[in-house]
Amino acid sequence: MVIVLLLGILFFLIFLGAPVFLAMIFASLVHWVDVGRDSALIVLVQRFYGGMTSFTLLAIPMFLLAGNIMTKGGLTDRLIGLAKAMVGHFKGGLAQINILSSVFFGGISGSAYADIAAMGTVFIPAMKKEGYPEGLAGAITAVSGTMAPMIPPSIVLIVYGSTFGVSIGALFAAGLSVALLIAICYMTLTYFLIRKLGVPSYQRASFRDVLTALKHASGPLVLPVVVVGGIFSGFFSPTEAGAVAAAYAMFITVVIYRSIKLSDLPKIFLETALTTGAVMVLIGAAFSLSYVMAARHVPVEISSALLNLTTDPFLISLLILAMLFIVGLFIDRTTAVLLFGAIVIPIFTTQAGFSSIHTAMIIVMALGIGHLTPPVGGTLLMTALVGKMSVTSIVRYIWPFIILEIAITTTVILFPAISETLPRWLGLGGL
Repeated sequence: MVIVLLLGILFFLIFLGAPVFLAMIFASLVHWVDVGRDSALIVLVQRFYGGMTSFTLLAIPMFLLAGNIMTKGGLTDRLIGLAKAMVGHFKGGLAQINILSSVFFGGISGSAYADIAAMGTVFIPAMKKEGYPEGLAGAITAVSGTMAPMIPPSIVLIVYGSTFGVSIGALFAAGLSVALLIAICYMTLTYFLIRKLGVPSYQRASFRDVLTALKHASGPLVLPVVVVGGIFSGFFSPTEAGAVAAAYAMFITVVIYRSIKLSDLPKIFLETALTTGAVMVLIGAAFSLSYVMAARHVPVEISSALLNLTTDPFLISLLILAMLFIVGLFIDRTTAVLLFGAIVIPIFTTQAGFSSIHTAMIIVMALGIGHLTPPVGGTLLMTALVGKMSVTSIVRYIWPFIILEIAITTTVILFPAISETLPRWLGLGGL
């Protein structure tokens, strides 16, 4: 009865539009009211505070700051120039450049919304000018943005690893592997979708031109290389990597390129602080709720219910995948991971026998599918806003990408090596 009341309050408040962190806090208080002891409330407060003060979570404001500085510093054009030199000669060159640029920018921002905000303002008008249907330009921009949370330094993966005790370095390695697979699949599908549109391609860049573009983009590209390389090699922790990233971003934008003035920094600091505060409060509330879920054996109860339906690991995975897909329609990935991770992760690792790294990739990918799906997919709405177009126009062209994303996620479930090979080669944990 208590579990039903707890989950009922949680989903009812979310349905009413209450902030998710408040919904999690009020749901957690059900445990205290039922126990009837002040000690239970003290434990909930301790969990809340402890969740926000984890040393690893210091990486979040640092990476957010680095991404904000690089974005405000106008380094997008340099990344687009490199993408154009590499894939601009492919069929539908601008669409391919859009996708590859998102891979590069994802290594800086780690956020789907930041990627769409930066790339959408550039690519959507340019693609429309070259003859792409408005909806297709929006669809390609939206799906490209969903790759960012898989690419280091992904904020979602940092939160996931910090909250559930999984190696962030291993998550980064797995996420990079999966993101590259997704990018290749997106570019391939795009080729077939636009081959009859008659949109232009660009002249093949010479080797010298590619080197020139690479040199021009070397400043922003060094950031993900240093961060990922440092973490993978064990030279510094994710938290230290965040500090290095922020310092580097400030140095190249203020000193080298001079695209940001010192007077601009206080505003950037304030924006980063506000975003960080919102994320940290959410994490604290999630820690309290996770404790209550464990104390009330919620994962065990849900796992037992699933086992009554089927004992096949793959079918269990598909059932959870469907649930996460629905969740992703309404809640952003970071919030959903914190909200449902404590329930879903034990089922994947215990009942389905998946490794913690494999589990993480499945969860993050499944939630991303919902972000693309009408009527309330987050990245879908963000793209419509940035591109000044209707959601309906995007929906017409986005379904092939959603089907492809479902197929890729199913493939990752069936073949764990896709997400586990690189972390294993690098000797990282979580396997």
